[in-house]
Amino acid sequence: MAAALLAVIARPAGRPADLGAIDRLRRRFDPRHGRVPAHVTLVFPIAADARAARRHLAAVAVHGSIAIRLGRPEPIRTGRRGWYVVLPVAAAGAAAVARLHHALARGPFAGNRRGSGPYRAHLTVAAGLDAPTARRVRRRARRLAHRRLALRELELVAWDGSRLTVVGRRDLSRGGTPAAASRARP
Repeated sequence: MAAALLAVIARPAGRPADLGAIDRLRRRFDPRHGRVPAHVTLVFPIAADARAARRHLAAVAVHGSIAIRLGRPEPIRTGRRGWYVVLPVAAAGAAAVARLHHALARGPFAGNRRGSGPYRAHLTVAAGLDAPTARRVRRRARRLAHRRLALRELELVAWDGSRLTVVGRRDLSRGGTPAAASRARP
């Protein structure tokens, strides 16, 4: 299979009210809403062979679903693309998500880096904003801080610059239920 721009994401699972609030913010303030689902990026888009990436995804050790808690919203300046507002994964779950990111960032995804800092798990709720709008969205997103979600499945996705296509999946649970060591709530 030819090389494609691939990424690994995990869509959050949780209470419908919490997921609905995230979706409403994204619908209004994220231009990719409708083409890209709410997600935590574990491997940023990189040119990689899809077959090798699927094998790597299947081989990475996982220990069950990951329970996460969202932190306080943060605006992030991204140069020409304007401001983003993200909900970082707070202490609850951040270490487990970071370990999974580092385990995945090998093999066909080796050298996968975004930005100059260390990997920081987050859920983006708004993108391409001017500074005043970013501050307004940050205030609106505060009510989502401390919400508990779960990451139960990884998706290997192809990104063509405008939409995602799922090319592989990996269930993080064992036998359909989360592993006892990292039992996901909701």
